[in-house]
Amino acid sequence: MLNPDFYDYIFVRKSIRKYEDEPLSAGQTESVRSALEGLVPLFPDEKYSLEFSPEKQRIYGYCENTVIGNANLGFLLQQVDLALFGAGFGRLWFGMGREPRDVKKTPPLSYAICLKVGVAAEPVARETVAEFSRKPACEVIDDSALWPAFEAARLAPSARNVQPWWFQRDGESIHAFRKKQGLINAALIGRMNQGDMGIALCHAILGLEHEGFVIKGIANSAPEAVPGGHEYTATILI
Repeated sequence: MLNPDFYDYIFVRKSIRKYEDEPLSAGQTESVRSALEGLVPLFPDEKYSLEFSPEKQRIYGYCENTVIGNANLGFLLQQVDLALFGAGFGRLWFGMGREPRDVKKTPPLSYAICLKVGVAAEPVARETVAEFSRKPACEVIDDSALWPAFEAARLAPSARNVQPWWFQRDGESIHAFRKKQGLINAALIGRMNQGDMGIALCHAILGLEHEGFVIKGIANSAPEAVPGGHEYTATILI
């Protein structure tokens, strides 16, 4: 079960692009390190690494460059993003951030993305949900009965705000699919698009749990029918 406090943060969080030009204090550094502890993986057997650099104010994410490896990393880092929002930090998914030269990971782990964290020079929260630019619920999941639970997934952040997720309910299974991108987006976004699915799954699980659903597990077995133009990521069992 994910931290239920994260649910309310989803509806007011925003990416921060303006930061104070000051280093993190010892207390702030410790708060960031604390946010990296006790994370719940999407796929427990997946290998990953999160490296925090207080000097560069970045959390660097490494994983295997596979669909589930990238999704798992996105799932984990979104928990960090929400925890740091709750602690008052500015945060920004930094997809174009360079891999630190002083941190090298042994294959199969490779650099995927980083999360900037620092002292915000602008408000860290939105005033209303209307400030989000997101798809309607009917373009997120096919079952209207689950629209309230998937409002959280609808508001998930994504690279270039392409919102690649599509969920389909099949009884007690909810399959998550990623829309394949065109050539330009695919070149610009790359593996971040798969990480976005982990972010959306994090929000989806928080929304389902908030609505009283019990998450029985996460499966990685694609259904026979995959929507055209999409790639299977995972299945939530409820």
